[in-house]
Amino acid sequence: MVVAGPTASGKSEFALSLCKKIKGVIINFDSMQVYKELRILSARPEKSEEKIVDHKLYGYMSGKNRCSAFMWCESALCEINAALKKSSIPILVGGTGLYVKSLIDGISDVPISSEEHRKEAEHILDNDGVDHFYSRLKNLNEKLVHNISINDKQRLIRSYSVWLETGKSLFEWRLSDKRSNKIPNTFVKIKLSPDRKLLRRNIRYRFYNMIEQGALKEVQNLESFDESLPIMKAHGARELLSVTRNEISLDEAAEITINHTNQYAKRQETWFKHQYDTDYEIVNFSDNIDKYCSNVLSLYKKLY
Repeated sequence: MVVAGPTASGKSEFALSLCKKIKGVIINFDSMQVYKELRILSARPEKSEEKIVDHKLYGYMSGKNRCSAFMWCESALCEINAALKKSSIPILVGGTGLYVKSLIDGISDVPISSEEHRKEAEHILDNDGVDHFYSRLKNLNEKLVHNISINDKQRLIRSYSVWLETGKSLFEWRLSDKRSNKIPNTFVKIKLSPDRKLLRRNIRYRFYNMIEQGALKEVQNLESFDESLPIMKAHGARELLSVTRNEISLDEAAEITINHTNQYAKRQETWFKHQYDTDYEIVNFSDNIDKYCSNVLSLYKKLY
């Protein structure tokens, strides 16, 4: 099963409720929850919840490393197979669409660029500015910017670093991508789609709850980390570090973080709407969680 949806939609709670009715194992596909340093700020499940049912791929990697969809898929395949061997149902839970899409559709054959070439691309973008960097890539080879927005810095860096590494554009690599390692299993794909107003309220409440739980102290673990690392992109990480350095107030950090998280949730909703072929959509599971769990299990039994 896959339980997907935007941040703060209640995915972990719903998956735990499912696991109370079946023999299941929860497998994370949130790109920030893989890092061990940010239990609070990444909203990982509570330790008490992890004792109720097995939780896999949560906090299993140092934030000094860079997790990728390819690396995550390799780990997820191991956990899925281990669960199936124990006659447990793997329940993948998260909001990083690229991870679960790579697992379901097959891991891309597009190569991973080296640290050296990625840093070179980042350095040139920082010096050029995004407008000039975009023009630089377009002049080198129009395919380097094919279907990439001028504002999408990460994809522009990825495109250029792959070109430096291989001499081919991402567009050309993807045309020849065979995805021969697609998983043969059928997936029951569930999507949580709460009302936007409720989601915004959940995001605001969750941020202040994180502060009460010690998020400010937690982010100090990242003080010596390279700013370019993926973990530094966790919502609130840089803002709360700025609070600890007395650069901005906690109120300022709260508004910036909550605003960024709301924008991210909107992007997630758009992505899952167009890229995720949902079998069962739930607007608000909390009004009758037993009913929705039963409906999901009925759907699962039909497919298996």
